[in-house]
Amino acid sequence: MPAGTGTAGSNQNGPATSPMYSPGEIVTAAGPLSINAPAPVVDITLGGQFVTKAYDLAVYPALRPQLIFDQFATVRPTRLTHRGGSARFSFVNDIPEQTTPLLENLDVDSVTLTSKALTVSMREYGTAVTNTALLRGTSMIAMDPLIAERVGYNAGLSMNTLARTALDASTVTYDDATTGTVTQIGGSTSYLNSYLLQTGVATLQQSNVRPFMGDRFVCVISPVQAQHLKWDTADTGWRWMVGYSGDGTAGNSVFMGEIGTYEGVRIIVNNAMTDNGTAYLMGAEALAKVYSDAPGFGPNPRTVVSPVVDKLRRYASVGWYHLVGYSIFRTESLIRIKTATAFKPQE
Repeated sequence: MPAGTGTAGSNQNGPATSPMYSPGEIVTAAGPLSINAPAPVVDITLGGQFVTKAYDLAVYPALRPQLIFDQFATVRPTRLTHRGGSARFSFVNDIPEQTTPLLENLDVDSVTLTSKALTVSMREYGTAVTNTALLRGTSMIAMDPLIAERVGYNAGLSMNTLARTALDASTVTYDDATTGTVTQIGGSTSYLNSYLLQTGVATLQQSNVRPFMGDRFVCVISPVQAQHLKWDTADTGWRWMVGYSGDGTAGNSVFMGEIGTYEGVRIIVNNAMTDNGTAYLMGAEALAKVYSDAPGFGPNPRTVVSPVVDKLRRYASVGWYHLVGYSIFRTESLIRIKTATAFKPQE
């Protein structure tokens, strides 16, 4: 049979010398060129047009701390005389105990009732996000639900920060010019331990402070302070009490990493603290919150969807608004526990 004749086309371009590649046609590939051999010729023009990056249409938020401080503002106005820019809370002290016997032929002297008041002012807070019709019409994800969620969380985060900032005050001045001072225990070189909790609870009890929820005080601590408490290995410390002295089986507090209630205190670990070295030990009526009771106002921020007023109706805004104020109510009901801001080192 006669041999075939003809020459290879220019696109059959396998080299004739080492390294040897089999001659072949142009390969239409997805690319990029970096994942292909240098020959045969690779054409990624078509692949570059149709092989594209895929997008997950779920949009993830930043890692968020738990919002907890507003719930501890247990004192709130219940019977306001009228609307105003602040709310005034009144205190009337008890009559001192009378332990001296009466004389039969003399009348008693009248005593006076002492009083004071605390004024908590309200301020406006809020923000908004405005987006355009072009963005809404061309975005591959729905913008309105995304913006609404981020605005809503910002409202909660802002209130949480305002409540916590109020707990950072060192003093409270009452209307009679007297000043209450918040007790602080521990120090910058201390580590959170049983002793500090015991001292704080005893101080609250000495001032007749009522616990939250019947019989428990509350202490909000940072993750760093939680590590201090868990590392307290003395035979009177948290680890020994809930682990070594218990049944020692998987599932106990040490195993689960839960602190729970300890020394009569409900321990709450939170990462939205002013700093890692400040814990808030509280009893009832430690924090007050005031807000307007006018129509459209209330204890929580409200979402505001702005009317579209531009000429072509392109700009839409959603935001939140609140008229609120926070303050320490009874300085006796709050103790700040100061500790080191770093983890307790291994011993």
